Amino acid sequence: MPKLLNGNLDALKVALAIAVVALHCKILGGNDTAIGYMLGNGLFRVAVPVFFIINGYYLFHTLSEGHSFGTWFKRGLWMYLFWMLVYSPFYVDPATLGSLKGVLGIIKSLLIGYFHLWYLVGMLGGGLILYALRNSATPTLMTLALIAYAIGLTLQYARVYYVLPDPLLQHFNQNDYAARNFLFMGFPFMCMGFVLARHQVPQKVTRPWVWGWLVAGTALMLAESYINYSLRAKPQVYFDFMFSLPVLTPALFLLACVYFRASTRNTAAKVSSAVYYIHPMFILGALAAGMAYGNLLALVVIALALAAAPVLILLSKRVRFVL
Repeated sequence: MPKLLNGNLDALKVALAIAVVALHCKILGGNDTAIGYMLGNGLFRVAVPVFFIINGYYLFHTLSEGHSFGTWFKRGLWMYLFWMLVYSPFYVDPATLGSLKGVLGIIKSLLIGYFHLWYLVGMLGGGLILYALRNSATPTLMTLALIAYAIGLTLQYARVYYVLPDPLLQHFNQNDYAARNFLFMGFPFMCMGFVLARHQVPQKVTRPWVWGWLVAGTALMLAESYINYSLRAKPQVYFDFMFSLPVLTPALFLLACVYFRASTRNTAAKVSSAVYYIHPMFILGALAAGMAYGNLLALVVIALALAAAPVLILLSKRVRFVL
């Protein structure tokens, strides 16, 4: 009998992947307008953390059902290496391959992840930590996750509003990966999904309760992003961490769970992965062709990514780690 899946959770993943594309294309003026800022540095920022929550949720079931963590990890690793190879022309400079600097640059890219592929590094690293702590009590897990996220949040806000006294630390904190990594983002949100699964929260919460949580979380995020916009917080710097993220993201995940729609096909989940992994290729191509950031770019890239999705899905049937 085919495994029963949640069709609405997979549909949510498609919507989140499209939100990532819209964010990267800087729709509605990007950081230069209030609405663009509140989307790009607000609501659209829920996408990857919700992906991590879903990863943690399914990782719990993978382990509790007796499946191999090694198999889970190897599949994610092969997927990461495949897509890093696909995007290698964008971060490998053939002219420097023979130099130490060039080799170190490639190693750095592999450890961090090119552009959007940091998500896979976050998933793999967060999964390793969760596996090591899988038998820990829930209060211990949540305390560690909260500490990790708090450090990332502090680094994020310091990056925007405060010059660190140590020049070396200040320089390091200007990089996205200083906070946006497997330890400070991947692990905390995967831990959230893991704990929600452990305590069967999706089966226990009610729809009115989830809707109330969702509305409150959305209001908090809009308020936080608008305050940051009003303070003109470094427009060129994006907010990967927000105080409201751990509030809104689990509510969004649970919303798809309490409106469970049985499905035996994972096509929507595959479409989500395809759109997420391939869209930067179309963004870079469109920009090189002379298009500007904005609404039209977003529409073009979303259309191309959705058109490419069936091809990638067919390829993944032959090479499983493509998606």
